[in-house]
This record gives sequence, C-alpha cells and structure tokens, in this order.
Amino acid sequence: MPWQNNDGDKDHNPWEEKNDPWKSRKQGKTINLELSVEKAWENFKKSFSGQGGDKGRAILGLFVLILLLWLATGFYRVSEGELGVELRFGKMTTITQPGLRYHLPSPIEMVIVTKVSEINQVDSGIRVKSDTAMLGEDSDNQMLTGDENILTLNFSVLWFIKDVTKYLFNDPTPNKTVKLAAESAVREVIAQTTIVEALTKGKDKIVVDAQKLLQKMLDDYGIGIEVQQVRLLRVNPPEKVIDAFRDVQRARADRESKINEARAYQNSIIPEARGQAQQIEQSAEAFRQSVVADAQGQAQRFLALLKEYQKAPEVTRKRLYIDLMTQLMKNLNKVIIDIPGNGQSILPYLPLPAIKNKLSTASGDSQ
Repeated sequence: MPWQNNDGDKDHNPWEEKNDPWKSRKQGKTINLELSVEKAWENFKKSFSGQGGDKGRAILGLFVLILLLWLATGFYRVSEGELGVELRFGKMTTITQPGLRYHLPSPIEMVIVTKVSEINQVDSGIRVKSDTAMLGEDSDNQMLTGDENILTLNFSVLWFIKDVTKYLFNDPTPNKTVKLAAESAVREVIAQTTIVEALTKGKDKIVVDAQKLLQKMLDDYGIGIEVQQVRLLRVNPPEKVIDAFRDVQRARADRESKINEARAYQNSIIPEARGQAQQIEQSAEAFRQSVVADAQGQAQRFLALLKEYQKAPEVTRKRLYIDLMTQLMKNLNKVIIDIPGNGQSILPYLPLPAIKNKLSTASGDSQ
C-alpha cells in the first residue's frame, strides 16, 4: 500500500522509523549509526597519532586513567589466618599466603579469600513432627536407642578447614553437609547404645565414636573439613515421660545402693568367717598333733617298760602296781589305822569325811 506524507513522498513507510533501530529522524535528516561509529573510530585513531589536538589527548588520558584504575583492582590483602585462592577464567591457579598480593583484574582473574584458622560451629536442630505418643507436639532431635527407647539429644560440632581447595570447590554448602552428616553419625551411635549408658557413663564413648564416624564420612565426601570436637549439650528422655523415667532411675539407684550394701556386708562377713574357719582348722591340727604326740609318748613309755620288764619282771610288776595304786588312791579320802598288835579288834570305822561332805551339801541347799 503506498504511503504519502506532507512532502508528497509516496514511498515513505511510517513504521520504518519505529522498527529500524539503526536510523532516526532529526531535524529532517537521516543519521546512520554505522557512519557514526566509523567517525568515532577515525577520531580515536587521530588522537593516538597526535592529529586530534587537545580532544585526542584528553581521550587518551581518560583511557590511560581507566586502564590504571582497572589494573589497580588486582591488588588484594590476605590477613593472618586466611588463604587466598586465585582463579583464572574460573580455574584455580595458585593459593596465596597472608600479605599484600596481586592478580590480574576481573574478569581475567579473581580471588577468593577464606578464613582457615577460624573454628566453625554447627548445632543440631532438626525438628520432626511426631505422630506417636507426643501427637501434636514438635520433638527436637528425638533418637531411638539400642534398647528401643527414645532420647531427646542436642549437640554441637566444632570444625575447621584443613584443605581450602576441596572446601571451596567440592561442595557448595559445606556447613549444611557437616550438619546433616553429624546428625546421621550421632543417630547411628545412639542406635547402638542403651538409654542407661547414654544418660550416665556412656556419654564420653558417644562423643568419641560420633567424632570418628563423622570424620570418616567427611573424608569420604572430600570437602576438606577437620572435626575438632563433638559436644553433647542435652541428653534427656522425652518431656512427656521424663517424670516416670526419673522414678525408674531412682529405683535403679536404690537397687544399686542395696546391692552395694549387700556386697559391703559380704566383704566384711566373709573374711571374718574365713578367719574363724582357719582358727578352727589350726586348733584341730594342734589337737591332732597333741594327741598323736601323747600316743607316741605313751607308746614309747610302754616300750621302755616292756624292756625293763623283760630284764626284771618281778621288780617291774611291783613298781607298776605301786604306781597304779598311787594314781588311784591319791584323790580319795583315806583313814589309816595303825594296829598295834595282831589279833586285836578295833572300833567300827565311822566315815567322818563322807558325813562332813553331806552336812556341807545340805547346809548349802538350805541357804
């Protein structure tokens, strides 16, 4: 369709001015962008060749100033406890130590300064919606123990960077990785521990085992992180059952106390019984030795008498008779009456000692 403007130009298209980005209308003349660029390039060459006068020198000075400012952006400082990683077109070239350093300005090179001596901390904090006994409440770090009990456990992990290259390029979110790996390691250790050990004497073992397992996991990931310490902040049963659990703990403590008291009594009574047994054994041994010695002595005495009897039977017989009578009569009450002549009668014997003993016994009973 032909178009006609006020000047009578039938071939003029009114949409051409809006759609053509390379042409514009100014004061009735058409300016070509390509011609403008060529003209600017000619002026730039003249300024370098000295033909442009003051305008060329100004442009040259401005260009040199911009170039110097761009080159000055390559200076950077690495502080103590930090390392700088220089990248050239996104690829690592070198690791710089503390001090004033320089790299080619961006976008050719760039540097990432990282604090490697800083101790970082990650705290556990997964909140899990419980659908069991604590329905409607949020449980913080609930873990299942080896004896199928539930624990609420909070912990923190202290770590630092040991390989800055792996730390920067192998994992985009190392802090989150440490947190998830730590929670996985602690849950695995708790799953192998009873609730009594976790709440009492087993805490040190949990910390050591969790740190070893976490370090192994991070080394497998290859993110250049060293675990310094794992700290247990809180180890408790769930709040809903903590009172009942404390009652159970008190009962267990009472049981241990009674067991310790019984063991103390056992330790005190057994040595005494053993001492008495040894005393009885020693007394019996002494009695046995005395009886054996007495029997041996009597046997030796009998053999000696037999030897003497064989030498002088009559004398020995009389001596044995006298000794026997001496032993039999020495403890008896005796009354000896001397008879002046043979054939004379004597008065009847009155047992005065027996009467005396009877009278003494009767007086004692009456008293």
